Amino acid sequence: MKTHLSRAVLLLPLVFLSSCAAPKSVQISDYIDTDVAFKENFRLLQLTDIHWSVNTDPIKQGAYLSKVVEITNPDFIMITGDLLLGATTSTAETLINTISGWNKPFGITWGNHDREGEYSPTWLSNLVSNAKNSHYHELNDDVFGRSNYVISLMNKTTGKAAWNIYSIDSNSYPASSTGLYYDYDVIHDDQVDWFNKVADYSATQNGYTVPGLAYFHIPLWQWMYSYLQNQKGLMGEILESSTYSMAPTELKQKFVAAGLPLKFWPGYKDTHFFDAGVSKGVKGFFCGHDHSNDWGGTYSTTSGQSAYVGYGVKSGTELYYTHGSNTRGYLRDYDIIGGSLSTLHGDGTFDLTHYYVQNDAAYTTYTEEVSAL
Repeated sequence: MKTHLSRAVLLLPLVFLSSCAAPKSVQISDYIDTDVAFKENFRLLQLTDIHWSVNTDPIKQGAYLSKVVEITNPDFIMITGDLLLGATTSTAETLINTISGWNKPFGITWGNHDREGEYSPTWLSNLVSNAKNSHYHELNDDVFGRSNYVISLMNKTTGKAAWNIYSIDSNSYPASSTGLYYDYDVIHDDQVDWFNKVADYSATQNGYTVPGLAYFHIPLWQWMYSYLQNQKGLMGEILESSTYSMAPTELKQKFVAAGLPLKFWPGYKDTHFFDAGVSKGVKGFFCGHDHSNDWGGTYSTTSGQSAYVGYGVKSGTELYYTHGSNTRGYLRDYDIIGGSLSTLHGDGTFDLTHYYVQNDAAYTTYTEEVSAL
């Protein structure tokens, strides 16, 4: 039985809990998918915060997402949560069929809104697991969360992993016993332990630390730390209008002292996943969640190792999104929607391009790039 039970479920009688099947024996290797081949200039597309609901026009929005995929031409697609919000089973099925229809291998890590629909988390997981081209991996284990797994991009010549793509669930939990609204959580300590074990196993199997990218939904505190050091960052902007944050007063005061609004929506604690990830070869950390933020920069651990931390680009116009502005010294008169493409190289570096695809008849495209991260 998974350990990420909601607060409402925890109120159920213990006799119900005791009737759940015990987790099967899970090996570390079970979390690693080795079915995707690496090639030089491997194109990894991040889509995020699609937010299909009962009010979505699936034909219009499906055409938009398909155009983003066509323009970016990825070898793999990673979707960082909030595919759905207040959706029916029919809406969920239509979206997953749309994604499967691109004939691109894909993975999903869940957001805080995905469970807000007329279905159970298990039904949704089964839908994705059984979809054509899906590499979503969920095991019946005791690790917190649902979408904790690894895609090892395999070099067919050497038989070893060239890159690891880490999916990790940043979790959600109900705000009330009704279970109708799910607030957001954090990456838990046992997930960090799981990550260390799976990364170490991969290094042992391959004979070296495999470079990696990590994908999850909710930003870590390191996004804020990096922004405090350098608001310009490497690309993108912070345009969220809300100053709500679960961050503690001590961290909020640093933004006040710097004269900066705290336009981030992180979890309630520093999970230490960033330090663990960097120590195990993760070169970039990517999230969604804050629709109007597409910013990214670098941050260093106390040992001096650094990595990229940044947002993807909100994919589509469902729920809210923000029109760009001239805040970085250049004209940006377009909507911040589209996708984020990482191009992976065999030397352990990657290039990053944000594609801003405008939802009009011509699908005008703008790009912003960072190289050799």
